Amino acid sequence: MTDPHLPGRAAADRATSDHAVADLATVLDRSEVVLAGGPGGVGKTTTAAARAGAAARRGRRGVVVTVDPARRLADSLGVAEVGNEPRLVLPPTGTSWPGSLSALMLDTASTFDALVRSQSTSTEQAEAILGNPMYRNISGALSGTQEYMAVEKLHELHRAGDFDLVVVDTPPSRNAIDLLEAPGRLVRFLEHPIYRLLTAPSRSALRAFGAAARLFLRTLRGIAGAEIVEDAVEFFQAFAGMEDGFRRRAADVDRMLREPSTSFVVVSSPRDEALREAGHLIGELRARDMTVDAVVVNLVHPEPGAVEASRGDHGALRALLTLHDRLTTLALDERERARRLVAADSSTIVTELPLLDHDVHDLDGLGELASLLVPGDVGTEG
Repeated sequence: MTDPHLPGRAAADRATSDHAVADLATVLDRSEVVLAGGPGGVGKTTTAAARAGAAARRGRRGVVVTVDPARRLADSLGVAEVGNEPRLVLPPTGTSWPGSLSALMLDTASTFDALVRSQSTSTEQAEAILGNPMYRNISGALSGTQEYMAVEKLHELHRAGDFDLVVVDTPPSRNAIDLLEAPGRLVRFLEHPIYRLLTAPSRSALRAFGAAARLFLRTLRGIAGAEIVEDAVEFFQAFAGMEDGFRRRAADVDRMLREPSTSFVVVSSPRDEALREAGHLIGELRARDMTVDAVVVNLVHPEPGAVEASRGDHGALRALLTLHDRLTTLALDERERARRLVAADSSTIVTELPLLDHDVHDLDGLGELASLLVPGDVGTEG
C-alpha cells in the first residue's frame, strides 16, 4: 500500500542526473548553496551548522545562516552572539581548519532596509520609504516578509563571493516552501492591479482606474481611517520606479535556487510525525522540479550489538534480554521508515545521526556531529 505522505514515482523521475551524488561529502564539495529544510525540533539548526563546519574542515569558506530567532545556532557554535552580518567562528583550541566557518542570524528589518537602499533610484527615494510609518509595520510584521528577506540575504551572500558555500537553515517545513516561493510572490504583487492603483502618480491617473478604484479607496478609508490609507498610498508611491529592479532580483534568486550548484537537504527524526512532514516537504520540492540531494535522519536509536546468552528463565537477565530485543526492533524499525522516505528515488542519499547521550552545545560537540555526517574529516592539530 502506498503511503500518501511520501512522494510518488512521477515526481521523483523529474530529478536530473547532474544532481546525483554519492555521499554528503560530495554535496558539500560541489555545492555553492545548501538549503536545509524539515520539521521543527529535529536538530535542523545544529546539523546545518555541522555541515558548514564539515565544509570548513574540507578547505571551504562556509557560512551558515539561520532564520530562527532562538539562540540554537549561537549555542551550537559556542559563541555569545550571532547577528545579521557574518561572524567568523574560530576552531576549537588546539585545532585549525583548512577553510573557515562563519555564521549569521537573519534580522528581517535590517535586511529589508539594506534592500530598499540598494534598489532605490536615489537617496531621497530610500529615505521616503524608510521614513514612512507603514514601512516599519511591513518590514517587521507582514506575513511572508521574513521568508523573502531570508532569500534576499542568501542572494546577497552568494553574490558577494566571500564564501564558497552558504548553508541556510530554513524555517520548519511549511514555511520553508514559503521561502522558496517568496521571489515569485513579490513579482505577482508588483503586477497586481491594486498595487498599480496605489502607485498611480497623480489624481488624473487615479481617475483613469474608474469609479471602482475610487470606491475601493473610499471604503478603505472608512474601515482603516484616512491617515492610515494616505500613509499606505504614499508608501507604495514611493516605490515607483523600483519595480524592474525587484523583478530582476527575484528572477536572479529563482535561477540560483534551481542551479545544479544549489542543493536541498531535508532533515528529520525517525518519528512518524516528523517523517510524514519531511515526506510532504520532499514531495513539494519535487513538484517544483527541485531535487532533494540528501536526507539526514537525526536522533536515530543505535542498534544494540548481538548478545550471546542463555534464553532461560533467569529473572533479571531475562528482563535485560527482553529490553535488548525491544531496542533492536526499535532501531531496525526507525531505519526502515527512514529508507521508505526516499524509496521513490534511489539517487537521494540518506545519512543517519545517532541519538547521542549528551547535548551539542559547543564546537567540540559540533565537530563530533560533523565527523558523523562526513566520516574521516578532522581539523588539523595546530
